[in-house]
Amino acid sequence: MGLRVFGFGAKYGIIYLHQADCLICLVLNLLFNMAKPRIREFKNANFSWIHIVHPTALETKELAQRFKFEAIDLTDVLPPLQRPKIVERPNYIFMILLFPVFNRQTRRIHPAEVDFFIGKDFFITATSEDLFPLSELFVHCQKGKDKGVKQWSVETTPVELLYEVLSRLEQYCFPISIHINNDIDKIENEIFNLKNKTETINEVLRIKTNIVNFRKAMNRHTHVIQKFLNKAPRFFAPEKTDKLNLYFKDLAERSEDLWQMLESYQDTIDAVHESHLSLINHHSNVIMQIFTIFTTVIFSVELVISWVSFDLDTLSFQNNPAGFLAANAGLLLVILMMVIFFKKRNWI
Repeated sequence: MGLRVFGFGAKYGIIYLHQADCLICLVLNLLFNMAKPRIREFKNANFSWIHIVHPTALETKELAQRFKFEAIDLTDVLPPLQRPKIVERPNYIFMILLFPVFNRQTRRIHPAEVDFFIGKDFFITATSEDLFPLSELFVHCQKGKDKGVKQWSVETTPVELLYEVLSRLEQYCFPISIHINNDIDKIENEIFNLKNKTETINEVLRIKTNIVNFRKAMNRHTHVIQKFLNKAPRFFAPEKTDKLNLYFKDLAERSEDLWQMLESYQDTIDAVHESHLSLINHHSNVIMQIFTIFTTVIFSVELVISWVSFDLDTLSFQNNPAGFLAANAGLLLVILMMVIFFKKRNWI
């Protein structure tokens, strides 16, 4: 019996040991994969495109060893989010831009950071979140599915890829702006419904927050692109300078149009918010008027009743059966006169 117990325990002890070994191997494998730099690379005939999502210190260390970037630029790649800017270095240009991200579950917008390192033979992007237009373009480049990628030749430069990336990210912004416009149109029709005041206020505040975060993301886009045009001609192919200048100017104009659209949305939602608050205040004033009228009428009735009951023995209609009716008629007359007075004053 003891051997059976020992064998039984030993058997299951081995199983537990195997399970523990599996768990340890799984954890070690996970830690090993986390310790490896998550760098994806696509090589063209003329340059390499490296794309990193959620960059960590491991990826920045790898980039520092390979490209000799400035430490301060690599620090800006890591969280928290940085403000849009552009910096010129001897062998590359470092640029930071923010783009809006719409969460379909929470229906809220927040900014995501995209960092660019542009050199003569490399193009590096690092994003704080997985942005679909950018990731989709990178995957298509790797698989050669993108029509624009198939047309790339030896003369293609990283600057042209930068334009393609920025153009797609800006196109991604317009559906989000249309979503905000639809929300504003919807809330404009609901502000007159005072039955759901709390829900309407919450919706207005959500839209205002989305616009603020959208504006925060698009702030300084035009300024950064224009500064890039001034700093980047040395990375342009001489025969493509005029074309690229035209392309990036068009990109800056689109950014400006989007910014003007956001300002219009901001003005509209502010007006909607003020109108809704005015309606709520008016509704509250009407309720207070009604309460005041009722209070005044009740006070007048109480005053008459107290006068009648002050000294009932001295009243001439003490033993008169019609006395009670006369007193009630007097009360109704007072109420009627007060209603007529309030009506002429447009208080009711």
